[in-house]
Amino acid sequence: MKEKEERVIYYEDEINDDFAVTKNHKRRVIDGKFNYNRENNFFWRLWSFFIHYLIVKPVSHLIMLFGYHYKIKNKKVLKVCKKRGYFVFSNHTNYMPDAFIPNHLAYKKTYIIVEPTAVSINGVANLVIALGGIPLGDTMDAKKNFMRSLKELSKKSIITIYPEAHIWPYYTKIRPFPSTSLRYPVMFDTPCYAVTNCYQKRKHSSKPKMVSYVDGPFYPDKSLAPKEAQAKLYNEVITAMRERAEKYSTYEYVKYIKKSVE
Repeated sequence: MKEKEERVIYYEDEINDDFAVTKNHKRRVIDGKFNYNRENNFFWRLWSFFIHYLIVKPVSHLIMLFGYHYKIKNKKVLKVCKKRGYFVFSNHTNYMPDAFIPNHLAYKKTYIIVEPTAVSINGVANLVIALGGIPLGDTMDAKKNFMRSLKELSKKSIITIYPEAHIWPYYTKIRPFPSTSLRYPVMFDTPCYAVTNCYQKRKHSSKPKMVSYVDGPFYPDKSLAPKEAQAKLYNEVITAMRERAEKYSTYEYVKYIKKSVE
């Protein structure tokens, strides 16, 4: 029997290296003209509902089930916050699954904070936005509009953030990310969860199955100053993710090797 070819990726920087398939696309500039309030338009909501619930959601469930043998563990903890909005922080390890997983966590529509690159491809941008993509703003006006939209959504919606920022396919550890990623739950006094995507060996395939582990909710400590509350929340979230990854991400489908510094 022929041994499987070893998949190896060499990296230099855990924080800035990006192995996503969209990294070479021309980046769109999100300025003050970008419409963050499309949900206020009835026809947009109708089209978005049709695309999300009647097409993408059922298709994505089939892709995740048969393509990735996907499962969610400890999902019951999400019921604690089912009547309110919350943030989800997750490791960024797969292009298509990372777009689909947030909608597997709950029955209602979820949103994902994305880099402008995700809405830079002609013909795909509106679809990404309809499915819940919220691009970060580039200009001051865009950033203000982004924050207003996020504040409103955080009251009742689920907002997913991939704080590692860049995709490392099938990576089994948690990469460093800034504590400022946790500023939104503190600013909006909103709980958050950690969702750790892990990879495990399948019996009859070299390709791993994907399992997400949910931890939380974690709440901002209102007795602390904002930066201290942010740091505390960061420690709680990243600790939960690292513990899950170390224990349950047990199969290295892609081997990552750091380039030696000469």
